Amino acid sequence: MSLSKVGIISNAISLLGHDPIVSLIDGDNMVTCAEQAFNMLLPAILAENNWRFATQIQQLTESVETPPPQWKSVYLLPAGWLKTLRVYPNIYVWDIYENSKIYAQYDGEFWMEYVFQPDVSKLPSHFVKFFVYEIAAYLALSSAQRPDFYTQLEGKRTRAYAMCAAIEAQNRPQYSQVSFPVLENRQLGTIIGNTLSL
Repeated sequence: MSLSKVGIISNAISLLGHDPIVSLIDGDNMVTCAEQAFNMLLPAILAENNWRFATQIQQLTESVETPPPQWKSVYLLPAGWLKTLRVYPNIYVWDIYENSKIYAQYDGEFWMEYVFQPDVSKLPSHFVKFFVYEIAAYLALSSAQRPDFYTQLEGKRTRAYAMCAAIEAQNRPQYSQVSFPVLENRQLGTIIGNTLSL
């Protein structure tokens, strides 16, 4: 059975003691608040991390407009863009403005790796489990007015997030993304370090 927005919201409000739902139409206040929380929280949470299931690479389309004097070219952001992870080639002089365009000191083929919001049916189960707790914890202090539930839900939400992030980290290359030049260049001898003799 594929995941759906209704299913996720139904599971979230069930944690707060609400009856399960099969539709968002004509829902009570709790259902309406849960749907609004879903719409607000999902893109925000996707942009908070580098989720592999919500990451894609796309060549950017160059705009035909004349760029401002300080820029060489203008590229259009891809549809559904939430956050940039990196660009190819790895240039450093570019910026994004409010009109969903990238202005760059570069003129050529330009690619972007970015986070987007996938269809709900394609969200992996480990993320959905975390997201259900995210919505429930959010509602516990507002619509449900159940602060006694919040402590329990927040603990479960934190654990689910940690598990979700760990699963996602397994889909990354197995090397450090941080350079430690002091540790890498100690002159310790021919066995350890950079193999320079003392």
